[in-house]
Amino acid sequence: MRVFLTGGTGLLGSHLAEHLVSRGHEVRALVRPSSDASFLEEIGSELVEGDVTDPVDRLAGLIVGCTHLVHGAALVYAGGSWESVAAVNVAGTTGVLSAGARSGVKKAVHISSVAVYGSREGGSDEAAPLNHALADGDHYARSKREAEGEARRVERETGLPVSVVRPSAVYGERDRLMAPAVAGILRLPLVPLFGPGDNTLPVVYAGNVAVAIRQVMESPTGGDTYDLGMDHPLTQRALFEAQARGMGLHPRFVRLPGALVGGGARILARLGVGTPGAQHLPLERVARLALGENPYVSRRAHDDLGWDPPHSHRDALERTGRWISGRPDLLLENT
Repeated sequence: MRVFLTGGTGLLGSHLAEHLVSRGHEVRALVRPSSDASFLEEIGSELVEGDVTDPVDRLAGLIVGCTHLVHGAALVYAGGSWESVAAVNVAGTTGVLSAGARSGVKKAVHISSVAVYGSREGGSDEAAPLNHALADGDHYARSKREAEGEARRVERETGLPVSVVRPSAVYGERDRLMAPAVAGILRLPLVPLFGPGDNTLPVVYAGNVAVAIRQVMESPTGGDTYDLGMDHPLTQRALFEAQARGMGLHPRFVRLPGALVGGGARILARLGVGTPGAQHLPLERVARLALGENPYVSRRAHDDLGWDPPHSHRDALERTGRWISGRPDLLLENT
């Protein structure tokens, strides 16, 4: 495959590029002039300068010669107005996929998020309607839901087969969001466990998600949707312990009652307090996911694709811990 990739300088995109190149595929990555593309260069990706908001004709010219397209570029809990988020996450999706259809790629994969499910309680899967309420101000979830609609519209109107994947929270080396936030918690004198700490979290390793995306690209069909919300079961306590080992830390834990965590999140949300490091991520949603069991079991990916994630959380979290320990700039940003 010759894959045109947007979002390659981000966490998931960099892992996908690395995985594809390791298996002998070619990667052409769209990068903005201001982006740090050194990792992509090191692994042998071809770089082309541009932005997902560029005109469709220009994007199509950059894509010509590629067989597959993966659209992963997005603003992730970056703040800003709805208009600024929608310009990248929604209109950018329309433009990139339209350009892919115009350039003749065989198949496209659009990277969405389980955030599209909104406030749905209990288990979720790909058959669930996307009609549950989204929190006011959650521009990311709204943009991802609307972007999926645009992806399906482009598919209908152009005939380009489009698959949609919905990862849950993703961590790994080169993570500028979750791993630094966890590192900040682990450096506290007492590390809080929300509730008993033995519940499974909706958290996946970027390297495992990359494998699933490659399998989706290799699948002969389009028009499908896959949750990628559980690679291996991961408890709250195991997440903290494994990343702490990678960082050389020995945390002392304290349990916070679930009722206290949930109630505190509701109060803080009413006061307009957002999630630290991701202010537009609803605090109540974070608390609900931190206290409950992972609702995104990803049966379709495991059953239909044969997704057998090769990386254990223990090893991946330790690698992530070692990586974040070598990035004092990110630790300072999240202190």
